[in-house]
Amino acid sequence: MPAQGAPPARPEPLIHHGRPPRGRRLYVVIAAVFAALVFAFGFGLYRYGWNGGVTQIVTTVLPYPAAIVEGRVIRFSDYHNNLVVLQRFYEAERERAAPGSIFPSETELKTRVLDRLIKDQLAAVLADRYDIVVTSDAVRDAYESTILDQSSLELPTGKAKAEAQAAETLDELYGLRPSQFKNRVLHPFLIRQKLEQAIQNDAELNAEKKKKIDAALAELNAGKAFKDVALAYSEDPNAAGTGGDRGMIGRGLLPPEVEEAAFALKDGETSGVVKSALGYHVVRVTDRQESAGKVLKVKLQEILVRPIQLDDYLEAQKKKASITIFVH
Repeated sequence: MPAQGAPPARPEPLIHHGRPPRGRRLYVVIAAVFAALVFAFGFGLYRYGWNGGVTQIVTTVLPYPAAIVEGRVIRFSDYHNNLVVLQRFYEAERERAAPGSIFPSETELKTRVLDRLIKDQLAAVLADRYDIVVTSDAVRDAYESTILDQSSLELPTGKAKAEAQAAETLDELYGLRPSQFKNRVLHPFLIRQKLEQAIQNDAELNAEKKKKIDAALAELNAGKAFKDVALAYSEDPNAAGTGGDRGMIGRGLLPPEVEEAAFALKDGETSGVVKSALGYHVVRVTDRQESAGKVLKVKLQEILVRPIQLDDYLEAQKKKASITIFVH
């Protein structure tokens, strides 16, 4: 017996031997059944391409992956929703298309959707590296300036009318509400716009491009014919047919940096390397039209080396990235 005045002895904890308590057994059974159902549904989803209302509900609730890109999951529901949007778009296009028009197959649509979603994930990784952010205000402004009918906005009730028209068009073409269009289409598009500029301005990524235009300039300065150098180095798609000859060009038709350099040259002079939003340029003026001492037009030869393009860069990154694909 405990000493008088001592607190009562605490009972020893119960130790269960053999089977777990009934409540725990039930939990284990439920968890096992749930895991089996998840596995079975996933097998049907990936192996047999299950589709339909139930599939959409289940994949919205449970994060089945369509792919995993550098540790980032592309949810099956996002893949499916984007596929439905693209299918809807081409169905609408078929109704308006001329007889005999060719459209992508179902397999091609699936490949396109998955490829874009993979590149969107790679673009997101790249956006983090460049500290690129697109705010909701920027998305809203882009939506209002590009999607809404600008002429309607001038009317007293114009904005409401323009928004209603835009919502109807988006539903007809894509089956999307304006909010869905902003999140799924417009936001990634604006991210890519900023990334395109960041990639083109990255001197390290474009080091080989800069070496290429420097080599072209060196050959010109060494006396090699402009046409031969343009054919060897220019990335202008028209260079093969023109040899870099642009003909007479007036003001306002060239990138500002190139125009400034070109209109400052005398006949027969060659510029140094000029960088613009289009890439790296070297230009030579062979003739000029003047009036009252002002140059109106220049006869121009040009070599253009384009900067790294975002899609090309993402395609290269895709080949090197860790990607696991679950859908086929």
